[in-house]
Amino acid sequence: MGLNWNKIWRYVHLSAGLVLVVYHARISFYHEGLFGVTTVWSEEIDKEVSTSLIWLVMWTGLAKWPVYPWYKKRQNKKKRAKKALESSPTES
Repeated sequence: MGLNWNKIWRYVHLSAGLVLVVYHARISFYHEGLFGVTTVWSEEIDKEVSTSLIWLVMWTGLAKWPVYPWYKKRQNKKKRAKKALESSPTES
């Protein structure tokens, strides 16, 4: 199977989500004193990076929703209704 936009958005979403989890885990490890993590970035940089990652994860999650099948289903419904109207016997 080839790549399509849904698969691309899925992998971007999963990758950004994993980076976000690792990033916040590192911050948590620093505050808890775990695993020898002794440095983190400044609060301003942490806030900017965290906000950017959350924004990316949120919007790629929304972008990967399958909107096209809903649109296609609606278009097919209109076509079927038009075809049924045209093929119905008309009384003169």
